[in-house]
Amino acid sequence: MKGPQRVRDLSESVIREMTRKSKKYDAINLSQGYPEYPTHDLIIEEAKKAIESGLNQYSVTWGIEELRTEIARKLRDFNEVEYDPEYEITVTCGASEAIMSTILGLVEQDDEVLIFQPFYENYVPAVSMASGKPIFATIDRELNIDEEDIKEKISEETKAVILNTPHNPTGKVFQKEELKFLRDICIDEDILLITDEIYERIIFDGKHISPASLNGLRERTVTIGGFSKVYSVTGWRVGYAAAPKRLMKPIRKAHDYTTVCAPTPFQEASIKALSLPDHYYDEMLSYYSKGRDIVYHGLEKTKMQPLKPEGAYYMLADIGEYDMDDKEFVDYLVKQKGVAAVPGTSFFHERGENLVRFCFSQDIDSLNEAMERIRE
Repeated sequence: MKGPQRVRDLSESVIREMTRKSKKYDAINLSQGYPEYPTHDLIIEEAKKAIESGLNQYSVTWGIEELRTEIARKLRDFNEVEYDPEYEITVTCGASEAIMSTILGLVEQDDEVLIFQPFYENYVPAVSMASGKPIFATIDRELNIDEEDIKEKISEETKAVILNTPHNPTGKVFQKEELKFLRDICIDEDILLITDEIYERIIFDGKHISPASLNGLRERTVTIGGFSKVYSVTGWRVGYAAAPKRLMKPIRKAHDYTTVCAPTPFQEASIKALSLPDHYYDEMLSYYSKGRDIVYHGLEKTKMQPLKPEGAYYMLADIGEYDMDDKEFVDYLVKQKGVAAVPGTSFFHERGENLVRFCFSQDIDSLNEAMERIRE
């Protein structure tokens, strides 16, 4: 499969399809990751101010200088990794574009890229569009990775590993020993590491560790983050990639020719977002923690078996006790119960028929109502 045919053969986003179905059937949307935690007033006012003052044209392609400087400060203080904002940070149209530009810039035809399944659905199409070859390792129900399986999957053709922590959809937070194992493989086999850390502030159990902060990993790691989830601004499309200069050069080329720049007024507002006090994050985490408890205990009262996440705001549930596969199950839920979820197979290369994913980033009343509908 080459050229345009490769793109035409890609499946449409199941998550976005479920959002469309939720609107069609007037259902509560627990499929797509819409955060309903209130956007902070200071951020909204800063966006308005930027628009009203005329900051409505292209910014510097790599992002407003002050924003790149603030991202570098955040990466130093929170992620414990140093980056030069002039050459090593690029502001993108959301973390999804950062992922796409990174893969387009660094993955060549027939390069293999190791992806952990279940996976965020953008990873596989991005690798395919770059003419690379996705290969898969699995995170099991106990949130463990199989080190021997990973070693077997790595070959001379492996160019990169994509790591999402906290992980969507399992909620796994990768811990230091696991990251050290991946670091040693990347160094020994001369492999790049692409880390998606979009949920880094939403952790219920454990602590976020940026892989690039481990000795020996910074020079072969692309660290990806963004503002959408943590600050409840998914529609603003502001993310970033941070990487050593030699890796950033091709990433910037891909970014330049795909999106030119992220939205200028929302870049300005993102500067303000990075100045919010610590209690903002504490209150946000408390909000999502309540949502996690509502959905977990609500699903426990059914024949589903929910998996309690350590981070992010998604919950997988085993539906093996029902006489339906995942697609039949979510179709029944959205049409008959008025609740939209995502079938598990959309997160797997193989398997997932006994799983569905719920999102608990919605407001508390909606979550309570959704659980009541499901229990009935």
